[in-house]
Amino acid sequence: MLLLSSLLLAAEPDWALAGPETVQNLAAYLQVDTTNPPGNELRGAQFLADLLAKEGIPSQIDEFAPGRANLIARLPGSGQEKPLCLISHTDVVTAEPAFWEPGKGPLSGTIADGFVYGRGALDMKGMGMLEAMVLIQLKRQAVPLRRDVILLAVADEEVNSLGMQRVVDTMWDQIGCSHSVNEGGLGIQDLMFEGQTAWAISAAEKGVLWAKIIASGEPGHGSTPRPGQAPERLHAAIEALGKYKAKPNISVELYEFLRRVGVDRGGILKSLLASPGMVRSLLTGRLMGSPPTRAAITDTLNVTGYGGAHEPNVVPSEVWANLDCRLQPGTTPAQMLARLQDLTKDVPGIRFEVLSEKEANRSPWEDPFFDALAEAMTEGKPGQVAGPVLSVGFTDSLFLRPLGVHAYGIVPFSVTQEEMKGMHGHAERVSVENVENGLRKLYRAVLKVSG
Repeated sequence: MLLLSSLLLAAEPDWALAGPETVQNLAAYLQVDTTNPPGNELRGAQFLADLLAKEGIPSQIDEFAPGRANLIARLPGSGQEKPLCLISHTDVVTAEPAFWEPGKGPLSGTIADGFVYGRGALDMKGMGMLEAMVLIQLKRQAVPLRRDVILLAVADEEVNSLGMQRVVDTMWDQIGCSHSVNEGGLGIQDLMFEGQTAWAISAAEKGVLWAKIIASGEPGHGSTPRPGQAPERLHAAIEALGKYKAKPNISVELYEFLRRVGVDRGGILKSLLASPGMVRSLLTGRLMGSPPTRAAITDTLNVTGYGGAHEPNVVPSEVWANLDCRLQPGTTPAQMLARLQDLTKDVPGIRFEVLSEKEANRSPWEDPFFDALAEAMTEGKPGQVAGPVLSVGFTDSLFLRPLGVHAYGIVPFSVTQEEMKGMHGHAERVSVENVENGLRKLYRAVLKVSG
């Protein structure tokens, strides 16, 4: 134990220098425009490649379509264990600059008021920069590795996951990691109890069914309303979908997460939250009453946009709406599609077009890397608890678990509910403190299972 502690101490970077360096690099990374669509992720891949090259770390850029590229970099180990993958995506979602504070826009990378501002600060250039800097710190400290540590920064996660699909289809034989860390969870302050930060490490993800509901009817002049027109039918179909009743189903991950929350709180809560029966009877109503927790325990159906309209005086023959359905383990996309069809069966002229579909999957949380992540997030401090969750969002990890990868999702930032609103919203930002602490947390987790 003394020898291990000495080795870990010797491998510690100078955090007083590494933290601010990471903040500056993140600010520059946020200024690289990789908004998707169209993506242009080659810019992000080249930025990371240049950063790594300065440290003597070679990388490979795979441009699989014009301007669309993945980056792969590797620190070689002894091969005693299969590689560990540090995964991020280089694309970011669109933004509305007019709604951002002047000087702190989506491509500004501005450092002010203790925060770094820009689209991707939380989702997920912040994590991508931490992973790149972990690779750099391992190289600088000359840490002997018992496994390869691979940095994998992919394109197009926010739209079609073309980057990860490319990796899985054409490059997996040269990667073949056994474990990975990606986005999927955060440390959320006061999530369950005031004064407690809950680190939700995704060990499972809901599946996805993205579809269009399309209504057809006779076109006509807008001055004369007639029955059976496409917009009227779409409106009726959306009303029918509104009758969908989601049934609660608490996942095994959430039961374990709540058990750990109870252990941290102690007292009677320790006993109550350790009992699945008590959790169901006492908390189901509360969980169903909040949109974020309701999404965690149900198959969700969300209408996210409309299309097909022309000029105001023209009734089109087809109009449509986008549907985003997130599915718990045990519900297949085909089953959810059948529900949608059943709900709208009495509305004529309705059909569905499937845009994307993936089944839910999970990894075991009884795993050394999961334990290392949980330990690093909490750092043994009171009021900090880390446990597995079923992520309501979609990440590229969904492609890896069927390959046997133990894939986990955690961005090592401790955020408030207000700060979380910036993710895909306005004024996306991450605190300087989070960047500096997050680098240390991620480095120590990787070092524990690879050094």
